[in-house]
Amino acid sequence: MGWTLRYTGHLGLRGPEAPLFRHSARSADPFDQIDRLADLGFAGVQDNYAAFRAPEDQARIAAHATRRGLVMGSFVHDPAHWNQPCWSVVGAEARAALDAALTHSLETAQRIGGTVITCVTGRDPHADLLRQRTAMAENLRRAGDRAARAGVKLCVEATAAAWLPDMLVDSLDTALAIVRAADHPAVRLMFDAGHVAMDGADILAAYRRVQGLIGAVQLADMPRDGSVGRIDVGGGRTDWVPFLNAVRADGYDGLFEIEHEPETDSAEGEALLIARLAGVDRALSGTVGG
Repeated sequence: MGWTLRYTGHLGLRGPEAPLFRHSARSADPFDQIDRLADLGFAGVQDNYAAFRAPEDQARIAAHATRRGLVMGSFVHDPAHWNQPCWSVVGAEARAALDAALTHSLETAQRIGGTVITCVTGRDPHADLLRQRTAMAENLRRAGDRAARAGVKLCVEATAAAWLPDMLVDSLDTALAIVRAADHPAVRLMFDAGHVAMDGADILAAYRRVQGLIGAVQLADMPRDGSVGRIDVGGGRTDWVPFLNAVRADGYDGLFEIEHEPETDSAEGEALLIARLAGVDRALSGTVGG
């Protein structure tokens, strides 16, 4: 199947045991998932939990992806503590722990050939929010030099409070403020269109506000009934074509990561996901523009 954009599938969003095509691939094994993605003509594979895997498994998965012509997408920094206030720490001991976790993430990136590390973090309910966000920006600035030397971007992701409560970066504007305060070329935004839309924003207008600071793009649609959720691209109420054409026109040449699970947990649901995505992809205009 030919695609206009460079899409990825994932090896699990809620955990590595639930990859995107666990019903229609031969198995949930990463090799079988990679084969399915390659057979579909996808450009990459996203392994959120890469940092959980043993070093030899990281290398094996990345090597198989390369054999099948796929590149590695983003993965989550320190997935064991993703919802803890790790990026907003202060003090020598806490920052030493943060540095150790960053070392592990950078080593993971080197083994898999990844260039995007997703940075999400919880908040301390007993500490001042502004101080926590200021500390996060300072820690990202400190980490930026190490990331740059490794050829990696640290991408700050805003998560919608309706989906993930108690997170420190709970709006795109907050993420933008942190990235600007960090003021480092290796610290960028993860533009998760699903979280942006879930927060009530028009994704095209939101993109216009932050373009030039985006390191990676993730996609999920919103249910038509107005409920909170993340469903198949093309299956909900998001107007994808002007947004995706604007991103293309802006010169973005990275991956478009499918950051959701099938609306229906079945082989039929996975087939519908592909059909909906293909419909959106076909609708993209030949002349890019916003």
